[in-house]
Parts: sequence; structure tokens; C-alpha cells
Amino acid sequence: MSDWRRRIIGFLAGMAFGLPYLVVSQYVNVWMLRGVPLFDLPVGRVETVVLGTLAMGIFGLIVAWDEESLWGVLGGAFFGVAISSIQAYVNSGTEQAARSFVIFVFTFLPRVVLYVPVGMFIRWVLNQMEYVLALAPGSVRRGVVVSVVSLSLAVGGGWLSLLSVEARQALKDANALVLEGMASIENGTGLPDALIPVDGFSTHMRDSYTLEWSSDVDSLPVTRPMVGFGVIESLIIVRFEGGYQFGCVYTPPGHNPKCINITRVR
Repeated sequence: MSDWRRRIIGFLAGMAFGLPYLVVSQYVNVWMLRGVPLFDLPVGRVETVVLGTLAMGIFGLIVAWDEESLWGVLGGAFFGVAISSIQAYVNSGTEQAARSFVIFVFTFLPRVVLYVPVGMFIRWVLNQMEYVLALAPGSVRRGVVVSVVSLSLAVGGGWLSLLSVEARQALKDANALVLEGMASIENGTGLPDALIPVDGFSTHMRDSYTLEWSSDVDSLPVTRPMVGFGVIESLIIVRFEGGYQFGCVYTPPGHNPKCINITRVR
């Protein structure tokens, strides 16, 4: 296979893998939590899919650039770590530059190891496509197998972004709590008990809002029940359009959260 053909196929293979992976990973929680207004990061879902698909194409191009697979796979892994670090930095905000750099340093090698198998998979696709383009016996069947395997791995990898059952239930409960609070103010009845400690809710409740799940429950200064090992607690950050926000901690198996105003949560 000529260099230019190998590189083009690498670019296309990267995009073909990246597109379904990114679509599923970005939207699986939206699909599973219909009606819940989930928080969107500064680099939004649509932008992440478009830019991420292009980045995966470049990843595949780097992997396929050299005929020697080792250097291509390592180069692609380094590129993947760099791009994911840039995205994390943009999403965290410039005020988190120092923290982002520390995370980059301490997670560099582990993330390289994660990207190496993806590069090896792209090289496998290149090897299979060489047979397909040569119209060798069984090339059609080989092409179908490559397509099915690629799509299955991409969708399966994206599906790993699905939040846990406990996290999804906490998001549903928080959304129901906000809606109940809005309805109680409009009807002139008392706020739900969980919202009584939250100052300013009645003033901002007419604004649109979003919900974000976080595992950093210790960052919210509330008293919550002791939990056993393996219990997944949830911090739900409620953000209103005008900048007003509060947080609620949900401790399974109960559905009654501990809520309080917040200025910023890590």
C-alpha cells in the first residue's frame, strides 16, 4: 500500500471510529434522562462531536503516517493525550490552569497507555483494508467484519459514558425537586423541606436551569448520613441562567437530599 493511500485510509478510519463513539458518549445520558436539563460544558456536545471526530481523523493519520507501526501508534497516543488535555483545560476554565497542568503531568503515562490500543486498532484496520482494496478472495467479507467490529467498539466505548443508576436517579430526583419548588411558589404553598435551607430560590426560580452530576460530595458543606463501602453518593449542582446555583447531596437509598447554596464546586 502506498504512503498516501495508507494515510488517507488512516484518516478516514479514525473519523469512522470517532464519530459514533463521540455521538454515543456525548448523548447517551441525554437519551437516558429525557426531560432532565443536563448541564453542557463550555465545549458543547455538538462542538465536541465535530471537533472530536476531526481530531480522531488526525489521530488515525498520525498512526498511519509511517510504515513502521510502532512510531505511528506512539505518535497517535501522544496526540490523543495532548488534545484531551486541551479540552479538559478549556472546559475547566483558565482559572484552573495550575490544577489542569498538575493533572496532565500525573495522568500523562496512564492516558498514553489508554490511547495505545486505539492506535493498534487503527493499524489493524489498515492491514485489513489492504486486503480489501487489493480485491483479494474474501475481501467483501473482511470489509464487513472490519466495519462491524469498528462500529461495535465505538458504540460500546461511548456507552461507557453512561452515568450509574444511582447518579441517574439523583438527577431525576433533583429535577423533580426543582419543579416541585417552582410549583409551590407559583401556588403559594410551602417549599419542599429540602429547599428551605436554600436562600434565593423564589427569586431565581423563573429562570431556566441545568443540572450537573458530580461525585465530589465532600465539597458541599452539609451533614449527610454515613454510608457503607461502595455506596455511590451524588452531588447535583443546580445552575440557573442568571448565575444563581445551589447543590444537593443524595445518599442512597433515600431520595431526600441535603441542599444548600454554593458559589463554586470543584
